Amino acid sequence: MRAAAPGALLVLIMAQPNMATGMMPYYRHAWTLAPLLITVIFAAYLFALTPALALVGTPPTRRGWWWRIGVGSGFGIAADVAMAVAHSPWPVVAARICAGLSVGLVTGSLAGLILERKGERGRTAMAVATVLGSALGTLAAAVVAQYLPAPGVTVYLGHAIVLAVTAMAVLSDRAARPAAIAGRAAAAPETVEPRIAGYLSGIAAWVSAGLVVALLPSYGAELLGTTNLALPALPVTLYLVSAWLAQRLVAPARLAAEPVAAQWIIIAGVALAAAVSWLPSLALLLCGGAVAGFGQGIAYRSGLRIVSAATSPDQHARAAARFAGVAYACAAVATVGFGAIATVASMRDAVLAAAVVLVPVAMTTAVVRRRATARATDSVPTPQISTTA
Repeated sequence: MRAAAPGALLVLIMAQPNMATGMMPYYRHAWTLAPLLITVIFAAYLFALTPALALVGTPPTRRGWWWRIGVGSGFGIAADVAMAVAHSPWPVVAARICAGLSVGLVTGSLAGLILERKGERGRTAMAVATVLGSALGTLAAAVVAQYLPAPGVTVYLGHAIVLAVTAMAVLSDRAARPAAIAGRAAAAPETVEPRIAGYLSGIAAWVSAGLVVALLPSYGAELLGTTNLALPALPVTLYLVSAWLAQRLVAPARLAAEPVAAQWIIIAGVALAAAVSWLPSLALLLCGGAVAGFGQGIAYRSGLRIVSAATSPDQHARAAARFAGVAYACAAVATVGFGAIATVASMRDAVLAAAVVLVPVAMTTAVVRRRATARATDSVPTPQISTTA
C-alpha cells in the first residue's frame, strides 16, 4: 500500500481534468458550445498547467514534495466542486484552471516519490499512471452521466471524496525507504538519444492527446449521429487504454528508432480517424483511437526516458516537470488551433490539420537523431595500428 499510494494519487489527479472529456457532448448540447470554445475549455487546463510546472512544479529537494502534493490535491478537489456546480461554460473554465494548477503542482513531486519507492520501474509506473488516470476519468464520467442521476454532479463529488482520502494517505507517510536511498547512488542507464528528441516525442504524444481528448468525442457524436454519451467516449478511452497497454507490453527501446516509430504510429491512427468523415463507422473510429493511442504511449514513455536519463529521484522530478511543461504548452497551442479550424471549416479539417502538424515533428525527430548518431560515431577514436615489430 505504501508503494502504491503515490501511484493511486497520480491516477486520481490525472483523472480529474479528463472527466470533462467524456461529458463534452453533453455540455456541448446543453450550452450550445462551438468547437473553438470546446478547445478553449480544454486549453485552459494546459495554459494553467504549464506555468505551474515551470514556476512551482519543480521541487529542488525531497522536502519540497509534500506541500506541493497537499496544495495540488486541494486544487483538484476545488476543480471537482466547480464542475459539480457549473451551469455555464465559465465555471468549467475556472475548474479547468484549478485542474491545471493541481496537475502542475503534483506531477514532479509524485514522480520523485514514485521513483524513490519503486526504483527504475517508477519511470514506467509514472507514465502508466498518467495514461490510466486519463482513461478512467474519461470513461467513468461518461458512464455515470449517462446512466446515473444528476449528470455532472455525482461523478465529481465521488471523485473529490476519493481524492481527499488518497492524498491524506500519501501525506501521512513521508518516511524515505532506506533501500531507495541507497539505490540513488546506483548508476542510471545511459542513453545516446539527444534530449531534443525526447522533447519532440513528448510534444507529438500530447498534441495527439489534445486532439483526441478535446475534439474526438464531439467529432464522433456528430459523424455517427448518436446522443449516447458512452459511445463517443469509447474511442478516447480506447486511445488511453491502448497507450497504457503499449507501455506495459512493449519493452523500452524494443522498436527500432523508437521516438520516430512511435510518432508515425500516432500519425497512422489520426489518419484512420480522419477517414471516418468519409466512411462513418464506429469500428473505424475505434481503430484509429487504438492505433494513435499505441503510438502515444510509446512516444510519451520514450520521451520521458530520454529526458530523465541518468538523473537521481530529486532531479527526475525536475526533469519530468520540464518535460511535461514543454509538451503541454505545445499541446495547448495546437489544440486551440485545431478548435479554430473546426469552427471555421469542419471537424474533419481539424483532424487532417493534426496529421499535417505531426508529420514535420516526426521528420524533425528523425533528422535530430541521425545527426546525433553521426556525431557520436565521429567522436569515437579510431584505433591506431602499430608499425613497429
